[in-house]
Amino acid sequence: MKILKQGTHELLNRKQVEVEVDHPSLKTPTKDEALKQLSDNLKINPELIRIKAIFTKYGGNSSRVIANVYGNLESLKAIEEFRKKQKVKKEKKAAAPSKKE
Repeated sequence: MKILKQGTHELLNRKQVEVEVDHPSLKTPTKDEALKQLSDNLKINPELIRIKAIFTKYGGNSSRVIANVYGNLESLKAIEEFRKKQKVKKEKKAAAPSKKE
């Protein structure tokens, strides 16, 4: 595993990490597999990591993983719960029938 980019967001109490995961002659790793590798490599509790995306080039033997690593559980819950609430609100609005006369 090789770290490609690492940025710090002080206000959100998290780091955004982009790593390259090698998987020769294997399928693209799942989010759970990538989470385990990332937590082992960075020596961080897996509960504080959220995998955002996994990208693999066609026929490639490596994948790019983008993840957010939070400083503590409270900031993770505050930010992730806020995002979930916004998503649910947006879905409800889209599913509501429009009133036409």
